[in-house]
Amino acid sequence: MKVGVLGSNGVLARQTQEELKARGHVLDNSTPDSVIYIPGDLEGLSALLSRGGFSRLVLRSHAYAYGSNTKNPGLMTEERVSLLPPGAPEQRWLRAEELASKFPNSAVVRLTNVLAPEEGDLLVRQLARGAAIPLAGHDPNVQFLSVKDAARALAAAAEGSATGIFNAAGEGTIPLKKAFRAAGTTRVPMLQPVQASIRSAAVRLGAAKFRGGSLDQLQYNWTVSGERAARELGFTPSQSTIEALAEFVRTKPGARPELLAKPFDEYGLDVDYIKAWGWWFAFLRNIYWRIDHEGLENVPKSGRAMYVSNHRGFMPLDAVMHLSLLFTHRQRIVRFLIIPSLLRIPFLCNFLTKLGGVIASQENAARLFGREELVGIFPEGIRGSFTPYKRTYQLRDFAKSAFAKIAIENQSPVVPSAVIGHAEIFPIIGRIDSGFIVKEFGWPYFPIAPMFPLAPIPIPSKWHVRVLPAVPFEGLKPADAENVRIVRDFARHVQGIVQANIDDMVPKRKSIFWGKVLDGTRPPVPALVRR
Repeated sequence: MKVGVLGSNGVLARQTQEELKARGHVLDNSTPDSVIYIPGDLEGLSALLSRGGFSRLVLRSHAYAYGSNTKNPGLMTEERVSLLPPGAPEQRWLRAEELASKFPNSAVVRLTNVLAPEEGDLLVRQLARGAAIPLAGHDPNVQFLSVKDAARALAAAAEGSATGIFNAAGEGTIPLKKAFRAAGTTRVPMLQPVQASIRSAAVRLGAAKFRGGSLDQLQYNWTVSGERAARELGFTPSQSTIEALAEFVRTKPGARPELLAKPFDEYGLDVDYIKAWGWWFAFLRNIYWRIDHEGLENVPKSGRAMYVSNHRGFMPLDAVMHLSLLFTHRQRIVRFLIIPSLLRIPFLCNFLTKLGGVIASQENAARLFGREELVGIFPEGIRGSFTPYKRTYQLRDFAKSAFAKIAIENQSPVVPSAVIGHAEIFPIIGRIDSGFIVKEFGWPYFPIAPMFPLAPIPIPSKWHVRVLPAVPFEGLKPADAENVRIVRDFARHVQGIVQANIDDMVPKRKSIFWGKVLDGTRPPVPALVRR
């Protein structure tokens, strides 16, 4: 086959030409059968399409076309819409893709960070330097692709017949901070507004030129799944993200490739980070909130399970205490599915991610269950934590959550937990409606607690946690997850179990600060009613 490699003539283009020759193809930029276009500018692509004379077009694009956004679930598939802001420099990739889509036999290959500074990726250029300025309070998981594998992906697309968008990334991910450490690159973190101002001023003064796109690339996850490329193009990278990065930094002065010897969690969980916080979590659990608990043996020591609880306390401190309890007493890390708005706050973003938080989506839940993990969810969502104190022990409708559908579809045992006491740490006694709060933080309103407007110091109430036996599916099969009525009934069945135990515990409590509620007894489990 005659293949032309047109557009930018950089290191990737040259490596792609070498790959094509190794596969027995003839390089011909004049009368090619297939064209691999590596954009330098859109005018060149427009001229190429106007010229025609070839039967297949492969466009080199970038995985950052998805954008960096808290709503990105991570390991994104090709049907995911782009969340790039309108003025982002990386919009050029989407414009190139739009042009390419007009050609009937075209494939767009979205490459993640290609490990060649000449290719212009912001992150790779920072890794190649002695010092870098990441965004303070953010440590997203990132992916890499060797130049050879990037060339192999483009060549595979040229040989194939499948059309549309295809992701290409090395298997696995690594937290950005650990990538810098392995590269021997000194980090000088700055908050996003400060760094953006400095960079803009430097460009205006002519003191620097910043290629490769916006700082948002360093803020949130934009990792991608390469499953479609493997399935339809037959492309799988020869090196993982970690292997490619280790090879890239091996000859760099001060690099420590030995730090890349172990795998990293695809979503950013850091067990060492959890252990480092252990003493503080133990203080909160045993001294500050004096958490009394029973039934932790109902959480299986291994295998998939869904941990479901009522959600109160305004901030996600109850999730942290559940995590600490289960890690301490069952040696399991519960992977809570979290709402995107929690990641908008610097440092809290890092904290929740390293504790194992994963953006809530059915795909992420299925991937975690596929690894036989313990997945945690609060069916009441953020509105549960914002429940006014006068209704704090009346559960919101569990059927509005997708937890039951996810559990049935993945045949995951549901382990309910009923908690009282956590509602008192920030008892909501009023509210301020604010469009700004809704837009910026995703909260339904700004809550007023007894400490308002002082620092939000949680009240040291005593918590009582009752973990209940797994709820039997009673014959429900994965296919039943598509039956809206069955899913709703199962969700409300679990809600009834939690509500019955809350109703049993609250009257036994004599004070929010002390006393014993748990005595090993619990109300009978109501029958699952199917309508």
